[in-house]
Amino acid sequence: MLELPDVERMIEGFSGYATGKTISLVVIDDPGSVNLDPEAARQHIESHAIDAVERHGKNIVLRFRSEHSLVFEMEDGGSIYLESQTVPPDDNSRVRLQFAAGRELRFDSPSNRHVVHLLANGDSSTLGGPRSLGIDPLSDDLTAEKFIETSTSHPRSSLKGLLMNPAAIAGIGNEYADEICFQAGYRPDLRVGQMTDDELARVHLYLRRVLKRATLHWQAAHADPGWLINHRVKGKPCPRCSTKLTTINLIGRKTYICVRCQQAA
Repeated sequence: MLELPDVERMIEGFSGYATGKTISLVVIDDPGSVNLDPEAARQHIESHAIDAVERHGKNIVLRFRSEHSLVFEMEDGGSIYLESQTVPPDDNSRVRLQFAAGRELRFDSPSNRHVVHLLANGDSSTLGGPRSLGIDPLSDDLTAEKFIETSTSHPRSSLKGLLMNPAAIAGIGNEYADEICFQAGYRPDLRVGQMTDDELARVHLYLRRVLKRATLHWQAAHADPGWLINHRVKGKPCPRCSTKLTTINLIGRKTYICVRCQQAA
């Protein structure tokens, strides 16, 4: 499953080339997975340049100078990448945005539900998923105070449940939720309502620290012997204290814990 830093790295792979370039043709390979009418694509995407490539949670947003945007939901996996137009698309190809120079931006996805949406900028009225997304965890708007305020609205939630609730905070997946809890030193099954403001502020600190490092220095983070993400095997020693890691099932996900390093309520 894709995590937020994976989406950032994906964007880095094509945004430099695609930003500022004009789309010559939109090819819809799977109409059932694309909330995109061909006539609307011709009117609002073809012959228009990509003005910006953005991310909100795990969604990738292409903003066009037509004042419309394509939103790609990456929650179910998939990839957006540059390819030559001469290379045949694979079976998971959903939509292709072609440039005049012979390259194209491809979106492949294992999901066949509606995962691509065309929106007028600022209008999410026809969109189910992204409309209800909470604040992006790397947004400057997610201050410690805002995180505490968000937390107090979900007092019965577990800490991990809050971190992975896309309506509260958009884009944190299973592995990084565990990493944030581990680095902050709290068990992921703590009830948010049992935590003090100081404890929540500490979670916010490590939320930002973990995701920023994984986004900016992915290889370094995934080679760090002190990170839980590199030791996710039940019974493997904790990277800090060598206590055997244990697992629990939390919000339907396998969750790794060091019972010595992570405080319970």
